[in-house]
Amino acid sequence: MKRNILPAALVALAFMTAGCGRVSRPEVDNVIYLIGDGMGLGAVTSLLASEDSLTGFEQAPIVGLSETCSANNYVTDSPAGGTALATGTRTNNGYLGVDPEGKQLTSILRKAQDMGKKTGIVVNTTLTEATPGAFYAGVTSRYKVFDIAKQFTESGVDVAVGAGLDHFIARPDSLDLTATLIEKGYDVYLSWENVLNTTSDKFVGILPLGDVHRSKSSNNTAGAAEGQEVCLAAKLAASAGNESATHLSEPTEYLEKATAKALDVLSRNKDGYFLMIESAVIDGYGHNNDPEGLIVEMREFDRTLRQLVAYVNEHPNTLLVVTADHETGGVGLDYCGYENGGPRLNFSTHGHTGTVVPVFAYGAGAESFAGIMKNTDIPKKIEELIR
Repeated sequence: MKRNILPAALVALAFMTAGCGRVSRPEVDNVIYLIGDGMGLGAVTSLLASEDSLTGFEQAPIVGLSETCSANNYVTDSPAGGTALATGTRTNNGYLGVDPEGKQLTSILRKAQDMGKKTGIVVNTTLTEATPGAFYAGVTSRYKVFDIAKQFTESGVDVAVGAGLDHFIARPDSLDLTATLIEKGYDVYLSWENVLNTTSDKFVGILPLGDVHRSKSSNNTAGAAEGQEVCLAAKLAASAGNESATHLSEPTEYLEKATAKALDVLSRNKDGYFLMIESAVIDGYGHNNDPEGLIVEMREFDRTLRQLVAYVNEHPNTLLVVTADHETGGVGLDYCGYENGGPRLNFSTHGHTGTVVPVFAYGAGAESFAGIMKNTDIPKKIEELIR
């Protein structure tokens, strides 16, 4: 059993670094922004206490803490939390990509595009959910999913993989947004096989929800199957066929494989890239107070993180920042002996909390993320580094 639950030396080094004054900052060509929805200190601790091998978190040279309040509440929701991480501005709970007055904000992804960088989004939820939406959309309610989907077609993102086909085709305005994307030069894929095998430099994968994350529910599709044949992307895929496709054996493999695919495509750009990745399901296990599910989800998150740490070690001009939009569930570790076979978690709420969340940084410019900061500081620091 691993006894050294917290990487104390790394934490101490990080906070000492925070007090050492301003240091020279390297230019960063590539940014990977990994967000664990609802991933507070308790969720990270649950992994460290249950995993004997070295986790990706323990490999972080810099560790910090982030305050997560929204503009109108000590406890943020996902839209406001995502907006802060994307734009550097706090907004009201429920608002997405706009300030408290409803004015459109500019995300760090948009700024990276203005710098000539390729951009990507990989999520194990719908592409129109709160966190990804905060990087390209602007609405006063997260539930305006049809507006968010339309704004996605105007986002200029080069690579995107997630779920949520209904928001693009089963619409009250009868638009087929897969056709819109194709008109704009995207290859649009509705199956994991096509995403995995594509050689395209500009594509969107809109997959069934059951392909992008595991679920205990028997209803895990997201309505993709019944709507596929009415959209242009599905008709083109059906006519092309794909007999040599490689099938995804487990949705638990999705996030790390989709991330690897996005990196392969985006890294072809000589001017660098910005990639936002969200693991959204940590939040659900916190809301459901499900200790087993949370630990398994954190292990899946860590596989992606360890893959990214290895990538950053091989690409020294890359910055990796890992954090959360908020904490969910009030997760804590119960008093429990090692002989009981593993950690025992407790929860104080089914909702979000205002507890600070961790920030882990790796690679070029990582030292900028030491110490205690506001959630809005994180994209500002990234912008300073990639100018």
